[in-house]
Amino acid sequence: GDDVRVLHLDSRGCDIASAVFVGSGETLLMEKKPTPLGTDVSVYLPSGLEKGSEVKVELEYSTAKDASAIQWLQKEQTQDDTHAFMFSQCQAIHARSLLPCQDTPAHKCTYDAHVRVEEGVTVLMSAQCVDHPQASATDESKDDFVKLSSFHFEQKVAIPSYLLAIVAGHLASKDLSPRCRVWSEHAVIEKSAYEFEEVESLLQCAESLLGPYEWTRYDMVVLPPSFPYGGMENPMLTFLTPTLLAGDRSLVNVVAHEIVHSWTGNLVTSASWEHFWLNEGFTVFCERKIAQDLEGNAA
Repeated sequence: GDDVRVLHLDSRGCDIASAVFVGSGETLLMEKKPTPLGTDVSVYLPSGLEKGSEVKVELEYSTAKDASAIQWLQKEQTQDDTHAFMFSQCQAIHARSLLPCQDTPAHKCTYDAHVRVEEGVTVLMSAQCVDHPQASATDESKDDFVKLSSFHFEQKVAIPSYLLAIVAGHLASKDLSPRCRVWSEHAVIEKSAYEFEEVESLLQCAESLLGPYEWTRYDMVVLPPSFPYGGMENPMLTFLTPTLLAGDRSLVNVVAHEIVHSWTGNLVTSASWEHFWLNEGFTVFCERKIAQDLEGNAA
């Protein structure tokens, strides 16, 4: 029937303390069933809700330190060798280790996030930073009373869970155009800016093929060498491996590929991982069209 009774969520390793129905304040019953891919969390909603109703459920949870979506690096594992570093990789089904969610490309949602970190650390997400870093409270749980900074992000375009992304570290940046910026560790920011200097022309070429760019900004972050992929198309913040810093811009086709994902994959997404080839197939086709347009048929 039309009576909606259960909210199904995926989780893995998250400690979910409670679920509350926003508005009434009612604490909702939860049932957790282990599965081969984590935990199926069923949240039982109040009776009488109809399909199409807008409801809010607030979960109180904590993420495990060993969440599979997160990689923590000691300062010795970075290029600058001065600060620790953290980055996420949620594709394909690791978002469920960060937070309880419907961890499938068939479902999309907007998000906003408030992040607090030690002063001097920069946080980036697959979203727009709407508040510049500002001083926050001190962390009095530590003996040295660490000063904290706060960041606020908003992603107003609905995305699947695998595109949730976060980076935190000692980062530098350079603007490449009014809507494009590259971030990296300080040691490689000049190399990164040179390598990807022509990204605006790639983005404009993609727009000529696929229509207006819907994500406002196209920023990139060059991660430490332990990042396990060539690139990851997180909206508004493409993750890139430093192995692309060839010094002659010969590997920027990887960036063209990730730019195209802004349309094929991020805006229009395969309904399941069984049909992931749709994301990649159309992206490779358009990447090669961009190369042809910019470099001629020989490309």
